[in-house]
Parts: sequence; structure tokens; C-alpha cells
Amino acid sequence: MTAQAAAHATAQVNQWHGLYEGVVVSAVDPTGVGRFLVRVPEVLGDDAPVWAVPLTPLAGSDCGMYVVPPPDSGVWVRFLDGDPERAVWVGFRRGGSGDVPSAARSAPPGVPQIVLATPTGNGLVISDVPGPTGGIKLQLHGENGPFIKINEASIEISCGPGLATIQLVGPQVTVNNGALTVL
Repeated sequence: MTAQAAAHATAQVNQWHGLYEGVVVSAVDPTGVGRFLVRVPEVLGDDAPVWAVPLTPLAGSDCGMYVVPPPDSGVWVRFLDGDPERAVWVGFRRGGSGDVPSAARSAPPGVPQIVLATPTGNGLVISDVPGPTGGIKLQLHGENGPFIKINEASIEISCGPGLATIQLVGPQVTVNNGALTVL
């Protein structure tokens, strides 16, 4: 075997192709492009974390999707050309049912829905549940916060339980649970 072939064989042994479990260490990115520090024990052992760049479905000049997971989140990581110094995070992984946003439990199992939620309870739920429990809901600060809900039967804007509310149902507008009704 030539020296060049031996060097190539050694380089290939140190390459990491495939998908690996990672854990976010820090989401503070001084470059502001959505990178984070991640530990990947299977590849890096107990070594210092590496920067992982995002693989995103949309990115461009002043547009795109920007998601940065909080520390201790589980992520899936790949390495460009197998190089452990060139990490790319390709998605999230759940460590258990506690990693599912509470808003995702609003639909029965098997009903299609899309849920985007933050750790503080801000969320967007798009659900195919028929009738007044389905539709689209934008919620701030969890179930006790203000929301906007649109479904097959109505549109509702609320400042939260017991606070100002406007409901539009068919030709009727109801303010503050019946304090004023316009037909």
C-alpha cells in the first residue's frame, strides 16, 4: 500500500457518516445564523461540544424559517463529509412524552394537526378536528393566556379566561360573553 493510500484509509476510519443523537448545550450563537453548541457523545465522547449549523426547509435573503432549540433539547446531527468538526443539525428528537407540547394533546389520537410551540406556552395549532374544536388557534402563555381561534363555525378573539372576548358566529357578533350582541 502506498503512503497516499494509507493516509486515505486512515482518514476514512475517522469519518462519521450517518445520523447521531445530540444534546443542545447552548443556543447563544454569536453569528446570529441559528447555530448552537451540541454534544454528540457517540462521535465526540466527552470532548467539548461543536457548533452545529441548521438544515432548514427555507432560507434566503431576509426570509426563511428560523428555529433554535433551548438547551438540553434532543437533536439529530450529521457531519458534512463525515468530519466531526462540521456538524449539521437536521431535526429534533423527543426523549419522551414530556417533550411533546401540551397544545398537541388537544386533538384525539390519529387526527392530523400541526403544532408549533415555545417552552413558555406560546403556540400555533392547526387541527383537522371537525367542528368548533378544530381549526386554527394562536395562543399566548398557555391555556390561560390570550388567543385567536378560527374554526368552521366561528371566529373568537379573547384576552384570556374572564377577560374581554369577541365572538363572531354566522351573522352575530357577541362581546364579553353576551354583554353586547349585534345581529
